[in-house]
Amino acid sequence: MSKAIMISIVLLAALLANGISATVPEENDAREVAYTHQGITVTPLSATVSSGGTGNIRLSDSDNDDMQPTVTKDPSGRLVVAFSSQPSILEQTVTLVYSADGATWTQAAEFTGEGGILQYPSVIGIPEAGDLGLNMMDPLAEFPMVTYRMTDVTDPGTYNGIAYSWGETEDYDEITNTYVHDLLVPLFTLHNYYLSEIPGCPFIVYMLPDLNFPTEIGGNYFDGQSVLRTAPASNIDMATGRDYFYLLFEHANQTTGYSEIAFKKSVTDKELLYTAGGGPGGMDKYADIEAMPWQRYLAKGDFDAKDPSVGASGSNVVVAYMTNDNIYGDFDIKCWYSSDSGETWDVSTVAAQGQVDETHPAVFMSGNNVYCAFEKQGNLYLAQSEDGGATWGEPIQINEEDGTVVSAPRAIDIDAGGIVWVDTRNGNMDVYYESLPAPIIDVEMTGGFGVSATVSNSGMVEAEGLDWSISLSGLVFMGKETTGTIDVLAPGEEVSISSGLVFGLGPTTVTVDVGGSTKTASGFILGPLVLGL
Repeated sequence: MSKAIMISIVLLAALLANGISATVPEENDAREVAYTHQGITVTPLSATVSSGGTGNIRLSDSDNDDMQPTVTKDPSGRLVVAFSSQPSILEQTVTLVYSADGATWTQAAEFTGEGGILQYPSVIGIPEAGDLGLNMMDPLAEFPMVTYRMTDVTDPGTYNGIAYSWGETEDYDEITNTYVHDLLVPLFTLHNYYLSEIPGCPFIVYMLPDLNFPTEIGGNYFDGQSVLRTAPASNIDMATGRDYFYLLFEHANQTTGYSEIAFKKSVTDKELLYTAGGGPGGMDKYADIEAMPWQRYLAKGDFDAKDPSVGASGSNVVVAYMTNDNIYGDFDIKCWYSSDSGETWDVSTVAAQGQVDETHPAVFMSGNNVYCAFEKQGNLYLAQSEDGGATWGEPIQINEEDGTVVSAPRAIDIDAGGIVWVDTRNGNMDVYYESLPAPIIDVEMTGGFGVSATVSNSGMVEAEGLDWSISLSGLVFMGKETTGTIDVLAPGEEVSISSGLVFGLGPTTVTVDVGGSTKTASGFILGPLVLGL
């Protein structure tokens, strides 16, 4: 929707969104300083919740019910998990834990909101900015949409937080996120926006590293439903590929009574993304969620398609979802997959045991490798595709105790950092972790005559079809972008890639992307030399 409608609300939120304070607890309190960011209290923690474990690792160490886990890998290589914890029916907090190796896990901080109910944490590493983004919802607070950016997850004193409001606070619901270059991009739903009564209305926000909005565009937009009906929207998800980022919604069709999967995408080219106007009714063509040029339904008919999850790598994109589009009426897991950034699609079946429900998929993609985790009969299964989602291997069980995995939206998440899920084996809901049997791609770059990079695989399995690119910003006359493909990269193996000859003058930002793993560095171009990386 046009940014002009929203500007007064944004300014009000921005004026009220300043101020960080710190309080010192009593002397005998083992916790350190508690930091407050506009109604959110961040309490540093330092307890080890797992030491040298293997297999299923419990990440929550209390008797509270823990839920809604989210996992990522930060730009420094740490694994980071956030989850919501419920000490009582009237209280819900968010806990952040991290690990350097997936075996030893340490609590970083606990977040408490003034509204009492913090929910739907979503954490993501932002490679180009070198930091970590965390979003969550505090629906009973004055400013419910909470955002943090963190350069060092181990030091809560470095966390930078802000909160916003666009309407009645009790109407806020879910939130998720992705990134576009250095932007953190949250997506959330709001049930009663300002002057418009649109239940489950999707909102999108673009946030710079300093938590301000880009000045070139409105920075935040709601879906006024003039192009594609997405509201009421639920079970939202996002992912970023090379040229586009993707938005997914479960849409409750009020006419047919069935749930369907709505899809939108927009560009990662920031020059295009920052273009004002150009869309229907003068809306910002690429940034405005309502006006985005690419939107459609992926699964729609006389059946239910629910709880979508999206993964992307290079020009590959997959959407996994649960559907009862079969003769038995039970839920199966299906996958829409595309190798051309969602221009054309095909459909495959991930899991479909007759008269048995397979539910709540979570998907991750690296190169042509796709990993889909889902619940079946109280167990967690992982299926793998090696051809971009076209065909799938036999699912393997991940949980070590039968019948303990919770079947619910946001109960499972998967990323390069691993798999997390909600488990009841201890009598209450706990969050568990296991490493992902996947390639883990690491990139190190050097300058000199052009740019060179060493690409290594520290994961458990080989990587195939890794598209790579080396790009330089600034005044570059030759060698501005070089691309290629690494056919196979075995575990423990490393290969070198190079930009070849470059020629330019002045400051530059070098970006190396290999199968979705990105490394950036600032330098200076002096003729054929790239210095200072």
